[in-house]
Amino acid sequence: MKIKSLYIAAQEKNAGSLFVSMGMMEVLKRNLHRVAFFRPIIYSKNVRDNDINFILQRYNLDINYEDCYGYDISEVEELIANNRDNELIENLIEKFKKLEKEYDFVLCEGIRKSFLTSTISYDLNVKIAQNFDAPYINIINAKDENVKEVYEKLLIENEYITSQGCTHFATFVNRIDEKNYENFLKLTKKNRYNIYLLKEVVELDIPTIEDVIESLKAKSVILGKEDRSRIIRGVKVAALTLDNFLDYIEEDDLVIVPADRSEIILGLYGALHSSSYANISAIVFPFDMKIHPNIQKLIDGLESFKIPILSVATDTYNTAKNVMQVHARLRVNAERKIALALGLFNSSVDVKKIEEKIATTFSDIMTPQMFKYKLFNRAHANKKTIVLPESNDERILRAAEIILRRGVANIILLGDAKELSERYM
Repeated sequence: MKIKSLYIAAQEKNAGSLFVSMGMMEVLKRNLHRVAFFRPIIYSKNVRDNDINFILQRYNLDINYEDCYGYDISEVEELIANNRDNELIENLIEKFKKLEKEYDFVLCEGIRKSFLTSTISYDLNVKIAQNFDAPYINIINAKDENVKEVYEKLLIENEYITSQGCTHFATFVNRIDEKNYENFLKLTKKNRYNIYLLKEVVELDIPTIEDVIESLKAKSVILGKEDRSRIIRGVKVAALTLDNFLDYIEEDDLVIVPADRSEIILGLYGALHSSSYANISAIVFPFDMKIHPNIQKLIDGLESFKIPILSVATDTYNTAKNVMQVHARLRVNAERKIALALGLFNSSVDVKKIEEKIATTFSDIMTPQMFKYKLFNRAHANKKTIVLPESNDERILRAAEIILRRGVANIILLGDAKELSERYM
């Protein structure tokens, strides 16, 4: 059967799952009218998933957010801890197949294995892809890694994917340092796997004010409509006097300074309007401190550009530490980053080859859970009435309950009505 889905997944942190998903979605949307996006597992149902939001908004997909995911991590771990793995997979198949039926193609994005506890002894992404009968795209993060070690990891991972009954579609080795690129080319040139090499683009890894706000749960003190997309290239803590501190500010810095250091705040605003100093990107107040009303009034009266100011609850030390751990994300309003990402994808990937492979790849994998799903689906479409005479058998009652709950048949149990009612209830 011709494929109607692909499954994208990365093991490591910051490998670029959304970046590859965006690139593949560009390919699919050029050739297909109705494409769905599905994440079997998201981090939490209490927070809207960034990757789902991005894909839905950028590509204006005609699909509800709630239809784009299956479970969150806590639900998955509870099911697996209670040996309900089959229930997990069967429910995911049901939700996925509904999308597959309604859309021309379903692009799936898995969750990092590192998000799940070590008690899960198998690669859940591979198992899900196998049961979806979705060819697998794996992403390997090569940033700051040894070339040979990354290549060996690539071979091991790809052999594992195929050994588990998955159709391997492609491998993306992402974030390759310029100095290592030629070595990767030599190693992968004659490899039988479909491998694409993607260089590191520094700007794609630079966080924005929006990333800081989201990661630190920062509140806005002064924040313009366009400020959220401003980039943060460096972090400075204002621990010196103004005359000394000005020597250290650099372009696009984020400066952490207590709100009662009025001379620093005014000095930074002065530097902004001076051609002699760099323009910083933002100021962050620790301790959730409030700016002095007179300083606030002075800033409000400035008609030209204002420096964005945020506040956070943490102290200066922890604020600085937290800011250093902020990671850049692709966001739907970051047009420059999106253009850079798509430029990298199109220059590194043989798009025509991918289109041909999608059009010519066939897969007929049938797992037990898939067989069960198809069996129930057929029965539901042609609902019958089943008469069961052995109603005193506990196994018959359990099977009857499953059939009734799934709505695939009508059941008639032969036996004493009162006794059956008591046992069934």
